Amino acid sequence: MRPITIAALLFAGATVAIGVFVITFAVTPAPANATDQTAASVDAVFAEWAKPGSPGCSVGVSRNGIPAYEHGYGMANIELGVAISPESIFHVASISKQFTAMSILLLAQRGLLSLDDEARQYITELPDYDSPLTLRHLLTHTSGLRDAFLLRELDEARDDTVGRPEALVSLLARQRRLNFTPGAEYQYNNGAYALLAAIVQRVSSQPLSAFADANIFKPLGMTHTHFHDDPSAIVLNRASGYHHGADGWHLALHSDLGRVVGNTGLFTTAHDLLLWEQNFTDVRVGARALLTAMQTPTALTTGETKPYGLGLEVGTHNGIREIGHSGGDPGYAAYAARYPDRGLAVAVLCNTDEGINPIAMAREVADVYLTNAAPRPRARRRAPAAATGFALSPDQLASKAGLYRDPSNEALLRVAVRGGKLMANDGAGGDAGFELIPVSASRFTVPGGTPALDFIPADTGGTKEVHVLGPQPEPRVLQAVSPVTVSESDLRALAGEYESQDLGVIYSLVATESGLTLRIPGRADIRLEPVSEDVFGGDVVGTVSFSRGARDAVTGFTIHSSGVRSLLFQRVKR
Repeated sequence: MRPITIAALLFAGATVAIGVFVITFAVTPAPANATDQTAASVDAVFAEWAKPGSPGCSVGVSRNGIPAYEHGYGMANIELGVAISPESIFHVASISKQFTAMSILLLAQRGLLSLDDEARQYITELPDYDSPLTLRHLLTHTSGLRDAFLLRELDEARDDTVGRPEALVSLLARQRRLNFTPGAEYQYNNGAYALLAAIVQRVSSQPLSAFADANIFKPLGMTHTHFHDDPSAIVLNRASGYHHGADGWHLALHSDLGRVVGNTGLFTTAHDLLLWEQNFTDVRVGARALLTAMQTPTALTTGETKPYGLGLEVGTHNGIREIGHSGGDPGYAAYAARYPDRGLAVAVLCNTDEGINPIAMAREVADVYLTNAAPRPRARRRAPAAATGFALSPDQLASKAGLYRDPSNEALLRVAVRGGKLMANDGAGGDAGFELIPVSASRFTVPGGTPALDFIPADTGGTKEVHVLGPQPEPRVLQAVSPVTVSESDLRALAGEYESQDLGVIYSLVATESGLTLRIPGRADIRLEPVSEDVFGGDVVGTVSFSRGARDAVTGFTIHSSGVRSLLFQRVKR
């Protein structure tokens, strides 16, 4: 799992039994009561994926708790030629969070904990921060915890036990600082939900998988749903996840699958998710007050309100109230949402995360039922820039290239021209990334997503900028970084070994003729590029800022990124 990606940069501000596990069930098909016209309109949304040799999606729609349409498109397993059906079981990634939240709420309902308890009351390993860090902060992504999965990438490579929940708990417990004071900011945090899963186990004496099964899934009849905490378990009707490469489709590998739950790990069907959605209307699990709390936006200590409740996103679609959550992991993408004022629920589960947008698809399906309108024509997957009907000259593309920095969080964006296309990727490197598709002389879009990037030329004496327009109310502003040259002698002065007490790891910095290279034990070398005096940028690490002491001697550096702020490394004296 790569926590700090270009998607995070653009959008910030983006699994029933225990032990040896085999599902057996009989399927009772839901009534196909959609009219031919409605069914044809829904089918048109997924037409691109309704073919052999390609992954696809399962869709489920219910009206007032009654299944209205359920169908599969594409292949659940390309190798075996198994088609996706309404019974196909998908990994749905972060859709898991609402079930983790409900597990915590059920424990609170029974008086076994309170949402306003400090997290360290249950995770006793956590340090005593300057400000209380509560369970409510964990649930609402306002904890200030550093990103556990980025911390894992910054740590030295260890054996596969590092992916297990207890290892993530230990990693977070070693962090002596937070990104911000709890409650002051909203920052989506997967590690917080991994901690919540550990709290469920410590308070209930059951792993999250067993607790959720007994208290949520079975009572609601979600017989094809479980938290997948055993990577070796067999799951009948499981849809395999796929990536697309230059030579076609490949199985997507996800090392955390079956190891980490809470923030992810839920296996389910579209039909089962519709049963859960109906529980918010016809309450069978939990209490009305708990379900209302889940759907209440979060108020920060600054007075600002964020559209996230307890494991659920709260917003609108075309002026209609929408409550749901998306999920994405290697090989999988999903979205499930409710439109409570219209009695409608939609779930779209897909077994690829490339060239597909289940949020947009689910909303197009919702529109069919909300407005009785046919869906808009869909753009082709991985469409080339020419498909937009707008082309730029080489000079126009080159004028956008460069390194851009977000002064609010030190995030970096590299934009470069490669193969006649404008490419972008997070960090200071420029080898990977994805195409930015021009829609005007200054505006570009991202394939498979909704944000737009506006390139703003420099005013007289000013700096050129990139404005990222996405779901946030105000655009994110990134400023161009002027090229900096560092002498070989200055690079040699920075070379050496540096240790982080928070990670328990020693980095090596090596000066070469080509620049500065950072080496994390067991991981690929990271090339650092100069951003300004004593400041460098690189993949994974974000911004590396050096500090100096007496006689201008280098004493250490800090790593600063969107997910991990001010991680201190001190120079090792030999």
